[in-house]
Amino acid sequence: MASPQPLHYVFFTASFLMFLSSPTPANATASPLVRNVCKEPLSMNLNYGECVKALWADARIKSALNLKDLGIATLELAKENANVTLASFNNLLHISNSGNTDVQLCGDLYGLVVKGFQVAIEELKKDHDVVNYILEMVQKYHDICLNAVAPPLGTHTFDGVLVPSSIRVAMLYRDIAFAITSGPSGIFRYNGKLN
Repeated sequence: MASPQPLHYVFFTASFLMFLSSPTPANATASPLVRNVCKEPLSMNLNYGECVKALWADARIKSALNLKDLGIATLELAKENANVTLASFNNLLHISNSGNTDVQLCGDLYGLVVKGFQVAIEELKKDHDVVNYILEMVQKYHDICLNAVAPPLGTHTFDGVLVPSSIRVAMLYRDIAFAITSGPSGIFRYNGKLN
C-alpha cells in the first residue's frame, strides 16, 4: 500500500506553484480596462504595477465603465495633484518671501497646468481630440517649471526646500491620461473619432 506522504507532497507542490503564478493583489482586483491602459507604453517609464497601483486606489477609477470615463477620472486626479503643487509653490513663495522669479514662474505655470487639466476634462466630455494637444502643453509648462527650480544635478530642491512631490504625481496621471487618449488603443487614435 502506498504511503500518503507522496500524495501530500504532490498536493503541496501543486498548490505552491499555483500561488507563485497567481496575479498580484492589485492586478487581480483591477478592472480589465485599467489593466489594458497600464499595458500601454507610458512615456514616464512607469511600469505596469505602478500604473495599476496609482489608478486603482481611486473610487472614480473603479467605477469607470469605458476609456472616456477612465480618462476623465485620471484627468481629475491629475488636476487635484496639480492644485496641490500650485499651492506648494505659492506657499514656498510666501515662506521664502524673496520674490524669487523661478518660484513665481512655477506658480504661474502651475496655474496654467491646473487650467489645462480642467479644459482637458471639459473637452474629453465633449469628445474633442484637442485633449492630446492640451496634455502636450501641460507637459511643456511642467518641464519649464522643473527646469527653472531644479538644479542642474537633478535634485528637486530649491534654496534647501524640497520641490513638492505632487509635481511628479500630477505628471504621472497626465502621462496615463495621454496614453488613454492617444495610445495605440486610445480614444482618439483614428482621426479624432471615439473608439
